[in-house]
Amino acid sequence: MNRIRGYVERYERLEAEKKDITEEQKLVMAEAKAAGFDTKILKHCIKVRTKKPADYHEAQALADMYLSALGMVVEPPLFRAANRIGVDIAARESVIEALKNFVPENGSIVIEAGGAPVRLTRDKDGTVTAQDVVERPAPPASSPASAGRRNRVPQDVPDVSLDEAEALGVKAARDNVPIITNPFPFGDDRRPRWDKGWRTGSGNGGFGPE
Repeated sequence: MNRIRGYVERYERLEAEKKDITEEQKLVMAEAKAAGFDTKILKHCIKVRTKKPADYHEAQALADMYLSALGMVVEPPLFRAANRIGVDIAARESVIEALKNFVPENGSIVIEAGGAPVRLTRDKDGTVTAQDVVERPAPPASSPASAGRRNRVPQDVPDVSLDEAEALGVKAARDNVPIITNPFPFGDDRRPRWDKGWRTGSGNGGFGPE
């Protein structure tokens, strides 16, 4: 009983200390707010300080990329970074040269700067090469005729009844024909009957119970 009471009291003491710490944190934020600081931003900074630098910078880069794709950032992230290092965005070669610094190790990026897209690739030795991207034409859309050919019922479907389809399945099994050669298309009531006959003819081997 004393051990149980000891665990409970220690836990309750920690809960009380946690409550006191929470109240002190609120007082710190209230003081910061009274001094004119934005407490939401302060809390964000505190959260950022708990993260690994590499993870934080990667998350920021992805957020910039997504916001740019959504039209919520006027200037693409890489161009904004190029601007910060004094690059003339209007000069295509200048942009390409500057963005080589942003190519990840053993990776690549594709940029469009006043002309055809360019792929920048960094090899295992750290060398970055630029190569024009040749866009392949999109494959032609399937025509209704070709779609019809894909959905066409095979011409060699036997014209038999349900019982005859089952008998064909029995014969196929005895002739050592695989069950996947069922000649009836999916949705045809004769297909499961052929399967049933095949299982009967093969002693239900290799297919499991119905």
